[in-house]
Amino acid sequence: PLLLLKAAPLGSGGSGSGSGGARTPIRRKRRAAVSGCDGFSLRDVGGCVDPRGDEIQDRGWFPALSVWKRSGTSIIIIIIIIIIMFMLLLRCSLILPLLLWLRPSAGKKKLYIGALFPMSGGWPGGQACMPSAQMALDLVNGRSDILPDYELELIHFDSMCDPGEATKLLYDLLYTEPIKIVLMPGCSGVSTIVAEAARMWNLIVVSSSSLVFYRWTCCLSTCLSVSLFFCLSNPPPPHLSFPLIFQTLDDLEQRVKEAGIEISVRQSFLTDPAVAVKNLKRQDARIIVGLFYETEARKVFCEVFKEKLYGKKYVWFLIGWYADNWFKIKDPAINCTVENMTEAVEGHVTTEIVMLNPETVRGVSNMTSQEFLGALMSRLGGKNPEETGGFQEAPLAFDAVWALALALNKTVAPLKARGRRLEDFNYNNHDITSEIYRALNTSSFEGVSGHVVFDAQGSRMAMTLIEQLQGGSYKKIGYYDSSQRNLSWFNNDVWIGKTRLTLARLLVLKPGIKWN
Repeated sequence: PLLLLKAAPLGSGGSGSGSGGARTPIRRKRRAAVSGCDGFSLRDVGGCVDPRGDEIQDRGWFPALSVWKRSGTSIIIIIIIIIIMFMLLLRCSLILPLLLWLRPSAGKKKLYIGALFPMSGGWPGGQACMPSAQMALDLVNGRSDILPDYELELIHFDSMCDPGEATKLLYDLLYTEPIKIVLMPGCSGVSTIVAEAARMWNLIVVSSSSLVFYRWTCCLSTCLSVSLFFCLSNPPPPHLSFPLIFQTLDDLEQRVKEAGIEISVRQSFLTDPAVAVKNLKRQDARIIVGLFYETEARKVFCEVFKEKLYGKKYVWFLIGWYADNWFKIKDPAINCTVENMTEAVEGHVTTEIVMLNPETVRGVSNMTSQEFLGALMSRLGGKNPEETGGFQEAPLAFDAVWALALALNKTVAPLKARGRRLEDFNYNNHDITSEIYRALNTSSFEGVSGHVVFDAQGSRMAMTLIEQLQGGSYKKIGYYDSSQRNLSWFNNDVWIGKTRLTLARLLVLKPGIKWN
């Protein structure tokens, strides 16, 4: 496409060819290639056209390129020149900083967790649970073997442990960017509300404090009957709710029914338990399961003392997460002394989930439970644990984040095989949600709260601590591992009276449960 001509010096009147310097005429087709110039006009890059139209004057920029074809050829030449310059710059390493600047960010892609921690209100459990969860996130994000291409970020609000407030905040979480891949509420009442609503947005809920209620693990002898005694407080404590009480009752009734145990009476009260306690005595209840909160427990056992519904003929089972000195706390709502209360509660049995691994084991976080407590205390800035809401439940929040991170990590490969990615998640991606749920349901790892594994319904199968109040203080008398169906009994239980009837004699366990 390039036309090579011999150009005459400017003003010579022609182009020397031989000694005569006679003018060399330009062929018509060559003149056509450069026609249209007025005077000496710059033609593309390198030549000038004589006003007479029959001579080409070279300006010396590109001697070899005296005449170019029109615009198409010019664009091609310009592109070639740019490519050559680009290659030269690249060779000189001058273009690399520019490439790094223009390149899309090579950082990790963020996955967002929407959290509702109760930082205030009746049960400010988020005061310790939120720092615990954030500590777990920091450890996960620093690992190269867990979600290496992603970074987990917590977006959290203060639910005040109020279901109404939590409903409003849940709306804000769901209708405000960015999209949240999972929800993490704290406080059981709020967790219930969030779990009911989350299915409408195709979201999984991982609650850091949903293990406040647990499955009863001990079955009593079929020759005995059980009485259920529970409180419907008015209003209920803010971190618990009526549905959870009924859920626990229904679960217990189903389990004792399967074991062939009769429930002889079921009593309830709103504010004053006096009549309900009298009814228990009238029904000759001997083994009594109490489902009520700490403030109501003081009312109940004040009436128990008055009705003498305690001693060697009775066994009381209570919730195990009351304060250790709950029966000694002065309460204007009762008219019993500390001595009366201490006498009435002696010998009762409690069960609660093990929230801190008693073994010195390095789990998935590479921390022992005691190292976790030390790190958490550092995050809390030396605050008194007894004055920090949720300190007891903090290991559960820590392990909840790890369970979620490990499950998300497990979904990366199967999603990639189907051409999907975690960052593709939106509130309509049922396949991604199903993959996350399957991964969570098959979780199994050592956490700071113990071995973490879930049953088919997504409930934590955790160690259960069994304690008995002996001489005014709680003593550990056994553990039950529901995942291994293993009961460890210490044989240190003590009962009122000369005859020592161990609780083990009252336990009839289902086939497959092991004794230690």
